[in-house]
Amino acid sequence: MSKNKINTSVLSGFVELLPQGQFLFDNIKNLIEEQYKNAGFVAIDTPIIEKSEVLFAKAGGETETQVYRFQKGDNDLSLRFDLTVPFARYVAEHYNDLTFPFKRYQIGKVFRGERAQKGRYREFFQADIDIVAENQLSIMYDVEIINTMINTISKITTLFNLGPFKVKVSNRKIWDGFFNEFQINDSKKVETMAIIDKRYKFKTEEDFETELKSIINDEKIYKLALSLLKIEFIKNVGISIPAQHHNDFEFVKNNQLMKEGIEELEEVMNHLPDNTEVDLSIVRGLNYYTGSVFETFLTNYKNFGSIASGGRYEHLCDYYTDKSICGVGGSIGISRLFIPLIEEGKITTSDLNKTLLDILIIPQNKNCYNYAIALKNQLNTELNKSISIIFEDKKFKKLMEYANKLNANNVIIIGDDELANNTYTIKNMITGEQITTDMNNLLKILNK
Repeated sequence: MSKNKINTSVLSGFVELLPQGQFLFDNIKNLIEEQYKNAGFVAIDTPIIEKSEVLFAKAGGETETQVYRFQKGDNDLSLRFDLTVPFARYVAEHYNDLTFPFKRYQIGKVFRGERAQKGRYREFFQADIDIVAENQLSIMYDVEIINTMINTISKITTLFNLGPFKVKVSNRKIWDGFFNEFQINDSKKVETMAIIDKRYKFKTEEDFETELKSIINDEKIYKLALSLLKIEFIKNVGISIPAQHHNDFEFVKNNQLMKEGIEELEEVMNHLPDNTEVDLSIVRGLNYYTGSVFETFLTNYKNFGSIASGGRYEHLCDYYTDKSICGVGGSIGISRLFIPLIEEGKITTSDLNKTLLDILIIPQNKNCYNYAIALKNQLNTELNKSISIIFEDKKFKKLMEYANKLNANNVIIIGDDELANNTYTIKNMITGEQITTDMNNLLKILNK
C-alpha cells in the first residue's frame, strides 16, 4: 500500500548546504575563529534555549516580536535571538570566576522569526566578540573591537576577492541626548530609531524622509533630525556640523549626553583606519546599545546590507545582577554574507586552495579491504589530512568518477597485485601522474 510521502523541504528561512558548500562555510567560520583567538579573545558557549524572562529583559523593539517562544511544562522558554544577551546572563552567573576585563568570542546559531529573504534567515550563524568589565571600560576597547572586526573582514575579503568595505560608526548618546532635549517619549523614540535604522533599506532618500516625517510630526524637530544625519567627521578636526546649521545646534553646548556622544565618537574615529566614516543613521535595532555603534558594508555587495555590526552597552547585566557591568562587542553575520556567495558560486574551494578530500583509498575487491583499512589507520597516524575509503563493488571507472565528484587530491588504488607485493598505486588527480610504490615513498609523496 502506498502512503503519502512527507514533504522534506527545509522550513522557510532555514538553510542546508551540500557538502561542498558546508566545507567552504566551515573554513570561513574557522578563519574567523582563528582571527578572534589571535586578537586575544577566549571561547565560551551558551545554551541555544534560555528562559524567556532572561531574553525578554533586554530584547525590546522589533526584535521582541521575532523571538521563537514556547512552553515546555511549566517553563516559558525561547530560542536565543543573538549571542550578546545570553552572554550578559553568563557574566552575571559566573562573575566570581571571571577575570576582568573579560574578552570572549562565541560562534553559534541564533534564531529570529523575521521575514525570510535572500541573505536574511530565521536560523543563522553569528560570530561575536565582547569585552566587559565592572563599573568602567575605556573607550579604547570600542576601538579594539572595531579594529578586530576590520582585520578579520579584511582577511576574508582578500581571500575571496570580495573588494573593499566600509565601516560606518555612530554613537547612541547623540540621539538619546537629542530626544531628551525635545522631550520625546520612549514609544516615539523607539519608532523614530526604527526608521533611522532602516534608512538604507528605503528605495530613495525621499522615501526615508517621508517616513521619518510621518513619525516626527513637529516640523522643527524633523528638520533638526535631518540636519543631524548630515554631520560628518574630519580627521584632525573632529565632528563637523554644516555651517548653515551651526545656529540650530547651539543647544548641544548645554546637552551633556550629546556632548559625551560627540566626544566619544571623535575619540574612537581618531584611532580607526581610513575605511571608516561617521554616519549618524547607524543606531542599531537592538535597544541595549548606549554608546558607540557601528555597521559594516561591502562596497560591491550593498544589497547584502550590514555584514558586521556591534556597539557599547553600559547596563546589559542590570536585570541579572547588582554588579555594574559595562561592555562593547561586535558580531559578523556569517550566514548573511557567505551562504548567498556560496550558493551563487562566487566563492569556491579554489579560493581556499583546499579540497573536500585529500586522499581516497579504493580497494578493488573484498580481499583488499583489510589491507586498505590498515593503510588508512597508518595514514591517519602519520598525516594531518582528510582520508576516506570507498567499499563498493563497482567498475573502476565508476569509482574514479566518485573520486572526481569529491574533488579528491589523490587516489590510492589497492588491487590483487598491490596486496601481493605489499605496495600501493597512487594517482595525483590534479596532474594525472600515477606510480606504484612502497609505504616509505608513499608517505614522502603525500607529505609534499
